[in-house]
Amino acid sequence: MKLALVGTGNMGQAIERLARQQGDEIVARFNTAHPLPIEADVSVLNKADVVLDFTLPHIVRAHIDAYCRWRVPSVIGTTGWYDQLDEVQRQVEASGAALLYAPNFSLGIALLKYALQQLLPLLERLSDYDVYLHEVHHTRKADSPSGTALMLAHLIVDGLSRKKRIETETQHGRIAPEALHVTSTRAGQVFGRHTIGICGPFDELTLEHNAYSRDGFAAGALQAARWLIGRRGFFSLDDMLNEWLLSKTNPS
Repeated sequence: MKLALVGTGNMGQAIERLARQQGDEIVARFNTAHPLPIEADVSVLNKADVVLDFTLPHIVRAHIDAYCRWRVPSVIGTTGWYDQLDEVQRQVEASGAALLYAPNFSLGIALLKYALQQLLPLLERLSDYDVYLHEVHHTRKADSPSGTALMLAHLIVDGLSRKKRIETETQHGRIAPEALHVTSTRAGQVFGRHTIGICGPFDELTLEHNAYSRDGFAAGALQAARWLIGRRGFFSLDDMLNEWLLSKTNPS
């Protein structure tokens, strides 16, 4: 697999290291010192099979415009632009390009999400149990709350009728019972920790994902890139995982 890396920070470096171990080739690199020339033609990608973009929210939208124009498959790990998902989906589909996005490429987070989806129908019947969400990341994290935290929060609000909205601000008084409190901490070098607390009158259940390194995210991003090659359309990581699940339940 020939890869173009857009963003060669810590995440880009982890992807490159793991890609080389797997026998993949990095054929183009772009970063702050050598920005992606979005007005150029696709030749700037040096015949890459797929682009992996881990940059910043304020520039990724222009990058997506270029990927659609070039019709090159792109894996987008940048967060902070999800208020434009519908618009980007229409653009990708109209252009005949292929794009896969995820707020978190960790397969451990995918397992956490799956477990939460199974719990929510039960929690719907257990009205005494309240839910909160807390995330911790390193001090260089660009967005707060994290895209992963917001993804999990929306999953809870959509699946639990007594939670009507997400509240991300510090509470200086009583919080409304219909608000899901989502809080953030930025400290040190923490790769990423997401905790879902389910608090009942007599006990508390905690679901937590704690990333040891960026390699788990890099592995998931490379799996997504391999899956995306040869496809057309707008995808999330769920589409890849659901295809895997379907193939296991229907082996024929």
